[in-house]
Amino acid sequence: MEIYDIIARSARSWPDRPAVIDKYGRLDYQTLYKQVNILRDKLLTLGVQPQQAIGVMGANSRSFILCAFAALGCGATVFPISPKLKKTELAFLIETAGLNAVLCDVELAPLAADSSTRVAIDAITGMELVQTGNSRKPHFRKLVPDAAFVRFTSGTTNESKGVILSHKIVLERIEAANKGLNLSHDDVVLWVLPMAFHFFVSIVLYLRYGVAIVVCPDHFADTLLEWANTYKATFLYAAPLHYRLLAANDSDTQFETLRRAVSTSTSLPVQTAQAFRQRYHIPISQAYGIIEVGLPLLNLDQTVERPASVGKALPDYDVAVLDDSLAPVADGSVGQLAIKGPGMFDAYLHPFLWRCDVTRNGWFLTGDLAVRDKDGFITIVGRSKALINVGGNKVFPEEVEAVIDQYPLVEISKVSAKLHPQLGEVVHADIVCRSRSRTIDTEELLTFCRTRLASFKVPQSVSFVEKVERTASGKITRR
Repeated sequence: MEIYDIIARSARSWPDRPAVIDKYGRLDYQTLYKQVNILRDKLLTLGVQPQQAIGVMGANSRSFILCAFAALGCGATVFPISPKLKKTELAFLIETAGLNAVLCDVELAPLAADSSTRVAIDAITGMELVQTGNSRKPHFRKLVPDAAFVRFTSGTTNESKGVILSHKIVLERIEAANKGLNLSHDDVVLWVLPMAFHFFVSIVLYLRYGVAIVVCPDHFADTLLEWANTYKATFLYAAPLHYRLLAANDSDTQFETLRRAVSTSTSLPVQTAQAFRQRYHIPISQAYGIIEVGLPLLNLDQTVERPASVGKALPDYDVAVLDDSLAPVADGSVGQLAIKGPGMFDAYLHPFLWRCDVTRNGWFLTGDLAVRDKDGFITIVGRSKALINVGGNKVFPEEVEAVIDQYPLVEISKVSAKLHPQLGEVVHADIVCRSRSRTIDTEELLTFCRTRLASFKVPQSVSFVEKVERTASGKITRR
């Protein structure tokens, strides 16, 4: 079964079940299937062909879903693209990927090219097809002829590799992920994450199992609560930012039907998990998803308060914490997080590398450093490339940031290494103040850190900055 067939299968199984609910209303599975077919036929008429590479760029909407599945129905490979990309970044992606066209929101069309063709489904939804001038089939389709998606990574460094996923791999991945999520056609998910970064696991998974997707129009806590209760949401899959906003909401409104909350994208601060549970009486599960692998780790045991832990491996995955020789480290010791399992990526696009060229003895090394406890729970403690070496003592920037961010006047911090003549490196912190009208006393902040961190982890210098640079998916950029 190809991914395009998911819509047909779901339309047969749940024709009147809502597939998408957004500001335009409800779109049931039968109508979604019909509209995907209409758009597919339009794209074929406009020159979209099998084996082409088609970008889909836009905000969260039913149009994003329609365009992605219609392009797949044409036999093309879909590149989900963030609407936050700058023109130079988009130009790099178009050239590197050999995109033949980009389907994008109307207002984004000038960003993609000078000329475009309007492709509209009905009076309220519309996308524009922008031809790039490249008529050749991209090179990667010769190597991976059944490629369904390619997504450029948005990790913590500026290196961006396109991850190629075939139809078979995506279907394996969503089946494995749902063994942990256990979603069905009785579920309603409140959607707040960028579709460009979470489409080919989350959105495809929901449509495969008949879940109703409620596309929330903004990220304000009052809106999330209103839409969740209006449409009887049972599942929230969100980022720590959303949980922080919800925990800080000062209304009396509760989630009326929400049964489960899962956090993804980046680590969930302990205080956020605790505040959310106190406010709504719902525990948050921490998930670990990675574009090359899928969703291998999830905290399935919600009776245990482990907000700092990612969780345990899902049934089909092998997860290990290894040393440099690929031998398992002792429980409680730091090592490299390594994963094996279904749905692992086919290849990297730029530069082209097969999966077997990247993995070691079948293990994909994530670049994360982790600790496994005696119960099998795994905690991510930092990135191997971001590690700070203070006179032989190892410091994880994420640990220091978690402490600094607890200081009431701090909005967000970024910790990095600063060269030191004797120690080699020391800790430096860039800090964004929560309020522009109130300054932070540096010594008071450092005293706050000294009571919570070992002396070598305390920042030796502090800079107050206007913003902390992030990737398009919200992760702090590290060089």
